[in-house]
Formats: sequence, C-alpha cells, structure tokens
Amino acid sequence: MEILDILYIRMSTFLGLIKEIPDISVDRFDGENLNSSVYFLSHCHCDHMQGLNYKFFEHLKQYNKYLYCTRISKAFLEAKYCNIETCVKDITLDEKILIEYRSKNCDRRIDTFFVTCISAGHCPGSVMFLFEKMDKLVLYTGDFRINPKDYKKIASLHYRRDFNVFPKRFNKIYLDTTFLDPDFTFFPTREESIKKICEIVNEWLEKSPRNVVVLECSALYGSEFLYMELSRFLNIPIHVKDRVYNSYCRIPDLKCHITNEPLVTRLHACINKLDHSILECRTDVLEKDILIIVPSAQRWKGKDTSIVGEWNYYRERTFNVCYSAHASFDELKKFIYYFKPEEIYPCVCPKGLEHKIFHLLDEIKNKVKEEKDMDENHKYMLQVLKPEAINKPWIKYYYPDDNNDNS
Repeated sequence: MEILDILYIRMSTFLGLIKEIPDISVDRFDGENLNSSVYFLSHCHCDHMQGLNYKFFEHLKQYNKYLYCTRISKAFLEAKYCNIETCVKDITLDEKILIEYRSKNCDRRIDTFFVTCISAGHCPGSVMFLFEKMDKLVLYTGDFRINPKDYKKIASLHYRRDFNVFPKRFNKIYLDTTFLDPDFTFFPTREESIKKICEIVNEWLEKSPRNVVVLECSALYGSEFLYMELSRFLNIPIHVKDRVYNSYCRIPDLKCHITNEPLVTRLHACINKLDHSILECRTDVLEKDILIIVPSAQRWKGKDTSIVGEWNYYRERTFNVCYSAHASFDELKKFIYYFKPEEIYPCVCPKGLEHKIFHLLDEIKNKVKEEKDMDENHKYMLQVLKPEAINKPWIKYYYPDDNNDNS
C-alpha cells in the first residue's frame, strides 16, 4: 500500500463577500451571500460553486438578479442546469463593463461599478475579476497560474502614462494561496509536464497494441489543457465520463479531443480515483496492460521538482508527474512583488495552516514595503546631481561616452 504524508485539503475557503463592494458575491452562493445583489463565478470547479443549484437560480429569477461568468463557464452551467439562460450573463475577456444594480441600503438606490474579466490560466473559462468602484481597485484571482514572464502582456492589469506602461496598484488582491508554502516553491511549467507525459505514454503504447493508459486526475474537471495536448500529440481522443463529455461537447476546442466511446481509444480519463485497478469500460484489457499516469502537485511536497516525473515506488506501472494548474510559492511571490497591493486576502486557508499562511504573507508584504521605500528614496536621489557633476554639460552627464567602461 502506498504511504503518503497527511495532506491538507487545498480548496477555496473564501466566503464570497468582497468587503470593498458590499453588494456582490464571488464564487459562493449560499448563506449570507443570498443577500447580495450581483454574483460572479470565476470558473466551474466545485469548491467555487458552493450553493450553486436550482434553488439559487430560482432566487435569481425571483429577485431579478444576475450571475456573471465567461461564455465557457455559462456553457458548463447550461449542461448541468436547465432554463437558466435568462439569469446568467456571459462577459467578454478584457472588456471593461459597467454593472448597474439596486443597492441593499434602505434607499434601494441604483448603484454602479466596473468589472473586467482577465484570463486566469487555470482551466477553460477560468478568469480573474478586476473590480473598480469609486476610488477602490480590487483584484480577485480565483484559481490562477500565469507565467511571471507574461505579467506585462496583460493589458487590463496595467495603465499607460505618457509612453510608459505600469502595473496597476490594487487596494486589495483576493489571492489564490493554494500553494503559498515553501514546500511547493517551484513547479515545472505545464508544457514541461505534458512533454514528459507524452514521452512516457507514447513509449508505453508502442510496446504493445494491447496496452492502454489511464489518466488518474485529482478532480473531475481541471485537466482539460492536458487532455487537449496529449490528444494532439498522439492524434487520438481521450475517453471521459458521460457527464464530463456532455459538458465538454459544448466547447469546440475541446470536443474534438474527447470521446464517450471507450473502444475507439487507448487513452482513458474515466475511472474513479479510488478504483486503482479497475477500468470498467474496457473489460477486454488486462491489468498488466494498463499504465497509470498521475498528474499532481500535492505528491511533490518538498521534493525536487526539476525531476518532472518519476515511477511510483509503491504501485506497479504508475508514473507520477508534477503538474499544477495553480501558481507555485515562487510564482505567488513574484505576482505580489510585481503588483505590490496594499492588502492581500488569502482565499485558500486550509484548517491548521491559517497561521503559517498569514505569517508568510506578512513576510512577503514587508519585503514589498521595503522595496517601495527604496523606490521612493531612489526617485528622490535621481533629482539631485552630485556636486562634482554640476559643471558637466547636461548631455554629457546623462549620456556618458560609449567608451566609458562604467556606463
């Protein structure tokens, strides 16, 4: 039997309310959130959909309220719930839109704020929400993973002044802190992880025409990018559960890479996670002919992630791959250092890790404050010429000779 460390359940613990805009709820649809006037869904994973059911949609219709999400998330919802199109509105990426709603205050006046959806890089349809109201600028990341090299490419998170582009300064970031933990400092890129998976899978399938591969993913949804790239590489579809297939079929980019016909493929993502040895859809396949691929980040706690994948010591024909759709600890620090928010609210605080997470955030924020102070000092120093340089010509001072080794 495989021996594992006790793993904390790293799922959203965010209660839904945005303090800076009291009338809205994000990714939580029960309890006190039912008093909100406007709702937002960042993506369709279960820990971000608590309270999202037929009763909630009836509540929206009864009180003339709306849920906002992306077109893809709306397609997922419509695959699961009937007759909700009138109370779910899809919004376009990177388009700043005005939301009007009736305030909860006694006067019930019409109030407004702006929202912009920004791709979160987590799964199909996943977005961050940028909220703007009066003098408040708030970013809710949802679940996200964005390469730090790409921050500057996100126009919606920057502003222009003269001919320069600067990152926006947020009053608060509601942050995906799933892996805010030094034990998960670095992750390989998803491209690196998928490349390793493709190598192992291709090698296994070429050994024998009887061989098949099972992808043992940690959740029902969330591995879509992996499915698409693996399917492209091998030029065969991936068999998924019927209910997953019915949702994926609504997304053209995914539809051609999945199937609900188990006999037409040798790639399967259809088993229950706990049924390690059972491939019910293919009774013609022997257990010895099944290779199991386990894409996961949790299993790599404290390990050297420069080794992207390794064979499982405790389970035969099982290959573990470090694969994450959430930002690593190092990526989270770089995100905070880049945008330098005034406040950070951790949206993933597993029970027992609260103190550790807030302590780490305090350390990061203190470093950000030190950098801000240094920047201010540097700006001031730039305005003061050294005494020995005062008599130098202006051009000579700011643009030294190219031959000067110290330039």
